[in-house]
Amino acid sequence: MKLTVKLFAMLGEQLGPTVTIDVAQPSIAAMVKPALCQQAPALKTLINNARIAVNQEFIVDGQQVLQSTDEVALIPPVSGG
Repeated sequence: MKLTVKLFAMLGEQLGPTVTIDVAQPSIAAMVKPALCQQAPALKTLINNARIAVNQEFIVDGQQVLQSTDEVALIPPVSGG
């Protein structure tokens, strides 16, 4: 299944505002980061530290089942003032 993932902060700067990843079906939120790491191995640490949001809600355990129509986002830790 193809999923479009919105990227924010440093991930968005490096890869663009969205990427499309392939995941097995049925898929769960925990599959998003490994799939993105395959496309951008140099950003593995940043990807693994990011939080996943599905339909504008942060995912806690990664077990949420995903549909191709879900809005999926990766939000890395940011700092600022």
